[in-house]
Amino acid sequence: MIFYFTSENIFSFNSGTEFSQAKRTKLFNLEGQTAFYVARNYNPNFHQVALQMELSDDQLINMYDYFQEAINVPHKKINVRFAPFISKRDYHLDSVNPNYSLIKYHGQTTAKVNIAPLTVGLVGSVEYYDSFGNIAAIDYWDWRGFKSSTQYFHPNGQPGAQRFFSPEGKPVMEIARMNISGKLFPTMYKLFDYRGRNWRFDSENELFIFFMNELIAQRPGVVINDRPSMTDVIARIGGAIKKFQYLHDVHTADSGNPVRGEIMTGLKPLFTTYSSAYDGIIVATNEQRNDLKKRYPKMNIYQAPDTYIDQEQLAKRPKNYSSRVSHKLLYFGRLSEEKHPEQAIRAFGVIKQIVSDATLEFRGYSSSPDFMAQLKKQVVDAGLKGSVAFCSYATGVHRDRILDQAELVIQTSTGEGFSMSLLEAMSHGLPVVAYDANYGPRNFVRDAFNGYLVNNGNVVGLADNVIKIFQDNSLWQKLSVGAYQTAKAFDAKNVWDNWQKSGILN
Repeated sequence: MIFYFTSENIFSFNSGTEFSQAKRTKLFNLEGQTAFYVARNYNPNFHQVALQMELSDDQLINMYDYFQEAINVPHKKINVRFAPFISKRDYHLDSVNPNYSLIKYHGQTTAKVNIAPLTVGLVGSVEYYDSFGNIAAIDYWDWRGFKSSTQYFHPNGQPGAQRFFSPEGKPVMEIARMNISGKLFPTMYKLFDYRGRNWRFDSENELFIFFMNELIAQRPGVVINDRPSMTDVIARIGGAIKKFQYLHDVHTADSGNPVRGEIMTGLKPLFTTYSSAYDGIIVATNEQRNDLKKRYPKMNIYQAPDTYIDQEQLAKRPKNYSSRVSHKLLYFGRLSEEKHPEQAIRAFGVIKQIVSDATLEFRGYSSSPDFMAQLKKQVVDAGLKGSVAFCSYATGVHRDRILDQAELVIQTSTGEGFSMSLLEAMSHGLPVVAYDANYGPRNFVRDAFNGYLVNNGNVVGLADNVIKIFQDNSLWQKLSVGAYQTAKAFDAKNVWDNWQKSGILN
């Protein structure tokens, strides 16, 4: 049986949803159960960012790759200096800086080659200019080394048609746009010569439904949707053996009132209009499962873990106290309003008064520039500028190094589906101080064993527990051992056993 885990994309900056979906894909394949990370959106860097999530090409199916006949394509490095589309005899290549080069003809710039992200000199996209210097078209190059699509532009700068190509250069698809209230929007998706005929669809979602039906017809399987924004789309897919929606977050706006509180706006269609289209809902904790069963007794609600810890990580012994940056507090996750990072800053203000050399480092992307500006202003206003750092989003080895350097992790979210970032931190031996929120932290954070939980909004309680740990090296060591032991309980074997017993795989 095949498992298809569906979502929109893999991004440069991913949320816990994408990480969870990727980890599940890895776990299933590790245990001999074929599973694919299936994505709807067009992304010429899809395979590059997937590699950062430790997913191999044979675990991925992107809708555009499928129709471009590019599911499994060997990676070729197309360096701008040797690119076949630049005639060195007729054109001059001017390497302005590491990010882009200009193509010139008799001194006039005719095109700009943008270097692919996180590469040195590899072609990412090519902007072509008309005689007035306006962008006439952009070629987007797939990270694997072929021209993937061409986006055409009207003289006023608005996008026109976008044409997609196979790795051999054959046109396979086109998006047409129509003027609606002065702006051009995609109104038709055309497939060329697919199964011997041309096809037309009114929207990307209609195309995705067709795509999923094709996949399932060829290889029947189970669909688990990870993005609530795609609930209605997945509901309309036919032929699946079963369909499930995985909820990665709390289901009510007020996380403290899960049985009678108002359902999150984006989830309301799942529990009403489309409830009969799904064979069940999956959540990460038994606590959330029980709350949903009380609320929706006729629905099938299953519990299966949100993530697991790799054996490679568990094989490493956590860094000891002396190897870490003394009194370094880490906030590890998305910076958004519902996560309340401003409360971590408030708590740190109290901590700093007692532990003078304490530092706070934020690692994660912000929900908006405005919100980030608010947080930075709060730090300045509190006189903490020299002790608080807002650092870039990190993955892979870089992320591991950060977790190995910190002494403690803090979380201020008042509602969580699981808190996989905390579990990841624990696998590096980091004790946790967090709010006792539905649902995640209380399932694996145990007071005086691997950290401490305090009531939602109790900023002083957060600070007091951080101070207590910072001032007692032996306590830190005890909690660090407990954190690592907790993470070991979420290894691949235990998590897979949980999935097998969940009833989902039957």
